[in-house]
Amino acid sequence: MRGWLWWVPLALLLGWLLLQPRGSPGVETLPSFTLEARDGRRVNLTDYLGKPLVLNAWATWCGPCRREMPLLLRAAQSHPDHTFVFLNVSDGPVAVEAFEAELGLKIPNLLFDPQARLSEPLRLQGLPVTLFYDAQGRLLNRHLGEISEAELMRWLRP
Repeated sequence: MRGWLWWVPLALLLGWLLLQPRGSPGVETLPSFTLEARDGRRVNLTDYLGKPLVLNAWATWCGPCRREMPLLLRAAQSHPDHTFVFLNVSDGPVAVEAFEAELGLKIPNLLFDPQARLSEPLRLQGLPVTLFYDAQGRLLNRHLGEISEAELMRWLRP
């Protein structure tokens, strides 16, 4: 009866290996994806490469998004060495204009993803999400939820 016990660790190891995520290991990169800008232009995310990039995915109905937006806009102004892109997920221009008017803001580098097509490529699991990329488009950090000033400044340091 004990002859079969040596199979248990082997079966556990095999099961663990089979459950590991598939795909090539490595660095996540900014997807090449074309979206509409506020002025109607078609803009590819990769057009923003060349400087470190902060990509914030947000929505007008998201409470934490509303709270963190002024902080992100101040950081965008005070850190011209970084490009900030604001990806509006699931809203449209009318909702964003009302949001800006209500909060007294003007959001730069605003892109619209009304069908949330970037949710899978960017692995968005909720909103807000702030993604930090280097100048070549390699993902450095992903922050899910409202970002604090300390956390934001940590990733904006040269």
